[in-house]
Amino acid sequence: FDSLVPRQEYFNKNQIRFGLAMLVLEAFDVVMFALLRPRFRLAFIARSGYLCLLPAVTTLARCVLACLWEMISVAVFLVGTVVFFAWIAVTIFKDLDHGTKGFESFKDSLNSMFIAGVSDEFVAVFLKSYTAYRFVGILWLIFLVIAHVLLLSLVLDTLCAAYMTYSEHRAEATAEQRILGMWKAFKTLSNATGGHEKEVTQSNFMFFLQEISQSPRSQGISTEEAEIMWQAIDKDQSGSIDHEEFLGVVGLIQYDFWTTRKDSYIKDWFPELWDTPWYRKYRTFVDSGDDLDLSVLTLDRVVNLILLVNLVLVVVESYYDLSKWPEPKWMDSMELIFSFIYLGEFFIKISVFSFAEYWSSISNQFDFFTTWLLLSTSIAERLFSSGISTYANMLRLLRLVRVVKNLKNLESVQFMMDTVSKLVVASQDMIILLGVVVFFFCAFSVQAFGGDLYENNERLEGTEYLEKHMFVLNFNDIPCAFGVWFVMLLCEYEPNFPEVVARSSSIPFGWMIFPVFYVLGVSIVFELVKAFTIEVFMSLKHRWDQLKREAKSHGDAAEDLGLDMQTFTQAFQEKGEVLHYRVSGHPSQAAMMREAKHRLLSGGHSPNPHGHGGHGK
Repeated sequence: FDSLVPRQEYFNKNQIRFGLAMLVLEAFDVVMFALLRPRFRLAFIARSGYLCLLPAVTTLARCVLACLWEMISVAVFLVGTVVFFAWIAVTIFKDLDHGTKGFESFKDSLNSMFIAGVSDEFVAVFLKSYTAYRFVGILWLIFLVIAHVLLLSLVLDTLCAAYMTYSEHRAEATAEQRILGMWKAFKTLSNATGGHEKEVTQSNFMFFLQEISQSPRSQGISTEEAEIMWQAIDKDQSGSIDHEEFLGVVGLIQYDFWTTRKDSYIKDWFPELWDTPWYRKYRTFVDSGDDLDLSVLTLDRVVNLILLVNLVLVVVESYYDLSKWPEPKWMDSMELIFSFIYLGEFFIKISVFSFAEYWSSISNQFDFFTTWLLLSTSIAERLFSSGISTYANMLRLLRLVRVVKNLKNLESVQFMMDTVSKLVVASQDMIILLGVVVFFFCAFSVQAFGGDLYENNERLEGTEYLEKHMFVLNFNDIPCAFGVWFVMLLCEYEPNFPEVVARSSSIPFGWMIFPVFYVLGVSIVFELVKAFTIEVFMSLKHRWDQLKREAKSHGDAAEDLGLDMQTFTQAFQEKGEVLHYRVSGHPSQAAMMREAKHRLLSGGHSPNPHGHGGHGK
């Protein structure tokens, strides 16, 4: 690699130097703690530094920097608005006698306007002054319209637009790099094996897949799966593939593939039973979908009817509970009966499908957990009724989980479940970045303010923190500190925390950590998470609507991959297995890959852009 121009490197020297610096810092902290036992340690900086070397954090750090410049202009207007109205407020109230709390000085006025401008505490900030002097209501109205309605909304809008632009450009660049990399791999492999940049034979392609399987980012591909993959890529069944077919491997990389055994092991253990006429009808009853005529009885339709009856029972039981009437004994018996019916549904499906095939469906996973949870709680209520009387009402609330089972067949519910599941998978990097930021502030606050907030602390007298009994939100350990910063994330800014820290902490200006967290954690990272959620939802919604118009199932990869997926799946069916696949990464990446592949093939980079020749000898 040293001979290549430009020189190729598979590591970042700056990251290595940064990691070594964190090691030195942590070693220094250990030595200082062993010798001097200081109250404040620096180990959290090194630990946060290690987390910053995660690929998700380093990648999104570039995204944050790219989006930051877009929102600076809005942030400057917001800061200028707060400062300007703080100056107006202190000028108005400096000669007045009452209703001036929070506006006695420019420092107090600036703090009050900041709290009112970025949080929902503006009522508490403006109430006394508005009660004493109604004319200032006009001033506060103008400020709230500018700060809350305009500028704070513009921060999210600007960040969302900047992120979507950055994400689109990055996705296009990534797609171009992957397609170009596969194109270079094809030329290298073809030249090395005598294909003269025109074709790659099956044996050489198998060696290529074996090499890809050794990558940590790639799932292992068995020889049998590689054979089936070849059948899917080699569209004309010529025994060799050209550049266009070879680029189809990029589409396969975008998907996670796995196979499951379809039939239950009863087929192997009792083959005579499996092939009897009545058991074949039984399997059809279990395996039939909802696309059949309504007169055809299937397992799913029977279970849906049972769920409706159970729903009526849940409503009646809830009415009895709310009315504080004693429930008839037959209701408890029906609860247990329904629980065993749902358990029977599980065993019926397992008698036809393998457990791996049953588990491949998210709907079945939900049914599995709810079935065993509800059955265990029903039995616990009967066996330990005296010992769990305190939690009996909580356990009864689990009946409502069954109601959700009735909703899973609705298209809108399916869309939301599919969206949430894909959003969770796609947002892993965002959650990691947010977690690293929250961890740093948790660790710092425990070091700086641990042990300062307790009930008998005289410095907290007169604070809302004391009056509202918020002592459970403190900095004595990491879990408690996490509660504080989580509240800050959701509330955007909670003024009670900086107030009590300013009173109780011995660190000068220690309360400044909260405005810093508001800027870094709330205004940038957390808003970036919101922007990412919006962008992914729009992509999924567009894809869902497109597939709905084309009457395709959601997640159909035939179009995305551009491969013969029917041949691919039929080959597994002949082996008694079912092929499953899902998109890995951003949902729009597959479309970007298709566009990049089309640009490459139509741009004159291929040796034979207009033909499909060069196959076989």
